[in-house]
Amino acid sequence: MGEAAARRLSPSRSRAWLAAYPLLGAAALAFHAPRKVHADRGSLALLIGVPLVLAGYPLGCALLRHQASGPPPDPLGLELVAVAGVVAPVEEITWGRLVEPRIGIPLTAALFAAKHVVIDGKWRRAAGLALFWVGLGLVRTRSARLALALHIATNASGVALGHLRGQDSF
Repeated sequence: MGEAAARRLSPSRSRAWLAAYPLLGAAALAFHAPRKVHADRGSLALLIGVPLVLAGYPLGCALLRHQASGPPPDPLGLELVAVAGVVAPVEEITWGRLVEPRIGIPLTAALFAAKHVVIDGKWRRAAGLALFWVGLGLVRTRSARLALALHIATNASGVALGHLRGQDSF
């Protein structure tokens, strides 16, 4: 809700993220995270998870024929700081640390994708976001730090590629 309000109030998507996400992250850190149950700590989680993190979003977007909506709305540096430096870590805290251990990877992936669709109205991104989150969830069963690093890296590369191509990746 905070993100939606910030996005309505700010003409800059990245500035809205920079306003809303630190508050969301601080609130999430105040909640007790459930104990993590690692059902699969083997290499199979990484073998499936890492490719899903790296290719799940583009694959899912291709399946639903998502098209970029135009040029990125904010300057490269501002968008990198927002998406890679703030949004990704806060999503790992809120979704990965609080939500996922309570309801599992598949349902968290579905809710994560649905939240993005509700906020930005781009329903054709849903499959890509869900696949991306399933990959992160699988990686997280092995290493929360690796999931965070991959989340940051994929968000940063999405921003950079979007600016190189002149197409908004988000």
